[in-house]
Amino acid sequence: MKKTLYAVIILSLIAMLSGIPASYAQELPREETVYVSSDWGPPPGWNPYLPDSCWATTMMYPTLYLYSPYSDEWIPYAAKSYRWLDKYTLEVKIKDEAKWWDGKPITAYDVEYTLELGRKYSVPGITPLWDYLEEVEAADSKTVLFITSERKLNYYQILGVLSGIAILPKHRWEPLEREWGERLFSEFRDDEPEKIVGAGPYKLMSWTEEVYTYVRVDDWWGKDIFGLPRPKYITHVTFKDNTAAGIAFEAGELDMATHFFAGIYEMWKVKGLARRTYYKDQPYYVGGGVIFLWINYNEKALANLDVRRAIAHAIPFDDLISKAYYNYSIRAAPVPIIHTSPAAKYINQTLVDMYKFEFNLDKAKKILDDAGIIDRNGDGVRELPDGTKLGPFTIQVPYGWTDWMMMCDMIAENLNKIGISISTEFPDFSVWWQRLMDKDWDFVIGWADASPGYAHPWNSFRSTMDPRLSHPAGNWENYKNPEVVPLIDALPKETDPENLMKMYSKLQELWLRDLPGVPLFYGAVWYEYSEDYWVGWPAEENRWWFANFWSWPSNIPVWFYIAPKGETPKLPDWVTATKFPTSKIFEALAAAPWHGFITVTTTLTTTVTTTAAAATVTITTTRTEISTTTAVSTVTSEVAVPTMDVASVAGAGVVALIVGVAVGWVVGSRRKA
Repeated sequence: MKKTLYAVIILSLIAMLSGIPASYAQELPREETVYVSSDWGPPPGWNPYLPDSCWATTMMYPTLYLYSPYSDEWIPYAAKSYRWLDKYTLEVKIKDEAKWWDGKPITAYDVEYTLELGRKYSVPGITPLWDYLEEVEAADSKTVLFITSERKLNYYQILGVLSGIAILPKHRWEPLEREWGERLFSEFRDDEPEKIVGAGPYKLMSWTEEVYTYVRVDDWWGKDIFGLPRPKYITHVTFKDNTAAGIAFEAGELDMATHFFAGIYEMWKVKGLARRTYYKDQPYYVGGGVIFLWINYNEKALANLDVRRAIAHAIPFDDLISKAYYNYSIRAAPVPIIHTSPAAKYINQTLVDMYKFEFNLDKAKKILDDAGIIDRNGDGVRELPDGTKLGPFTIQVPYGWTDWMMMCDMIAENLNKIGISISTEFPDFSVWWQRLMDKDWDFVIGWADASPGYAHPWNSFRSTMDPRLSHPAGNWENYKNPEVVPLIDALPKETDPENLMKMYSKLQELWLRDLPGVPLFYGAVWYEYSEDYWVGWPAEENRWWFANFWSWPSNIPVWFYIAPKGETPKLPDWVTATKFPTSKIFEALAAAPWHGFITVTTTLTTTVTTTAAAATVTITTTRTEISTTTAVSTVTSEVAVPTMDVASVAGAGVVALIVGVAVGWVVGSRRKA
C-alpha cells in the first residue's frame, strides 16, 4: 500500500514538473494497456469528417482496404474482392461478415451514402474525389460500383476511395444529417461514446481534455477473420509540448509516440534504455512527404514573385535540418518530387538549375533591390514600388512542435535581415488549423499530400497547386493558376513516358516560377516505441506491416502482432496471406473487357514554339474510339510544355509503370463524357 502511494506521489511530482497528465498512468491494467501520444491540444471530437479529429478516430470505422505506402501493398478489410467491369467502372464486393457494432450489416448503401455526402457538402477527404468520380452506385447490398468517365478518368483517385474513405453507417448518420445539415462537418463532435456506431476492433470508452481511451471490441465482426488485437486498451495522452512527452516516454509511461524528441538516439545509444525508432541509426525515422514553407498568396506583398524568390534565398536549409531537426531528414528537392523515390526520374534538372535557390542573404537582398522593393523611409522594412510594406507578418506553427518552432525562429531572423518584418507566433493547434481554413495567416510550415505511394508525384502537384482545392484538402497557400488544371487532369490518363516527362516538367516550371511554396525537407514519419511493456513493434529488423500512426485504420495490423513483454510477437497469417501490390490492381485493369470497342488509335502531333522563358512544345493527343456499332468518339487535349533533352527522359515512367499496363486495351463504352 505504501509503495503504491509513493508511486502515485512520484508520478504526480513528475507531472507537475513536466506537464504530464497525472491521472492516466494508474487507471488501467498496465499489462493490458498501450499508452500513446500523438495529438496536441484538447480533443476536437470523434467525428471522422471534422476538419480535425482525434487520433485514431477512424480506427473505429471500416475502409474497404488497408494500404501501406512504404511497401505499396494492400490488405482487404471490409472488402471481399474487387473487379474492373470496364475501363471506367470498378466493382467492389463487401464481406458478408462485416457488421456495425449494433449488429446491422455494413452495406454498399453505407459506402454510397458516405461518398454522396462529399457531393452534397464540403467534406474533408471526400469532396475532392468528386472531381474524378461520376457516380458511386450500390448495385445491391454488398456490391458497390465506382464509376468515372473519359472526362474525369483518374485511377489514382479511384484507389484513394479504396483506402482513404472511412465508411459511415447510413442508418445512424442520415438522421444526424437531417438534424445538423452542413454543420455536421464542422460542429458535430460525436463525443458521447455510447452513441458512436462503428465497426472497428476498438471503440471510444472514455475521454477527458487530456486523456482518452479506446477499448477492444471483443465481439467485433472481424474476430473470426482477423482475430482479436492484443492490447485491451489504447490510451492517448496529450502533453503540453514535445519536452513533456519526451520525459514521459523516457520514463516508460508511454509505449509509443509520434512526436519530435531531440536527440532520441541517446536513449538507447547512451542510456541503454529499451527505446527505439524505426531505424537504429541515422536518419532514425522513415522518410515521408515533403514539408514546405507556405506563403499566403492572398497577401498582396507576398504574392509578388520577386518577394517570394527572395524569401527562398533567405531560408537556412542546412541549419533547419541539422540544428532544429537533429539530422532526422535531408533537404527536399526544390520541386515537390521526392528525389529519393522512383519518381525522381521526373525531376527536370535543367529547370532546377535555371531557377534553383540556395541560402544566400546577399542574393536575396539583390533580388529585392533590382525589383525596386526597397526601404523608402528608413524604418528597416522594405516596400513594393506602390508603397505596400513587407510586413509586419507572422510565421506560425502550433505550440509544442518544438522543432518547427525553432525553424520558425530561424526563418524569421533571416527574413528580418533582408527587410521583411516578421515575428513568430505559436497558437494552440486548433487555433492554427482554423486560421488556415479561414486563410488568416502569412507564413506557416506545413505539409501536403506529397508523400510516397502509388500516386506520387501526381499527388504532390495536385495537392499543392490545384486551384480547385483549399485547406485542408490541399492548396494551403491559395495559389490560383488555371494553367495547372489541364495538366493535373491529363497526367493520370497519360502513359507515354516522354509525354509524362514533358507534362511534369511544365508543372515544375510553373512551380519554380511562381513558388507556391518552398520545399524544405522530407518530413520524418514520427514514430518512437518502448519495449518496457510491449514488444514486436515494426522496425527495420522485422519490416512488418507499417503505414504510420496517424493513418487509421491502415495501421491496425500493428495491434494484432505486438505482444506483452515476455511473449513472442508474430505477424498474423492474414497479413502475409492477403496483402498484394498495387501492380496487381492495374494488371486486372489491363485485362478488363472491351465492351464493344474494337480499336483505339492515338495520333500525337507536336508544334514547336518558343517563349522568352524557354522553348516549349505543344502536344495534341487525339484518341479515336471506334465502336462495333455506331460510336466514333474523338477526345482531344492540348497542353504547352517545356522541351528537354531526349536523353533526360530515358527511363521515365513511374506512372507508366503503375498505369501503363492499364491502357493498352480497347476502350470500354460505358460512361463516356
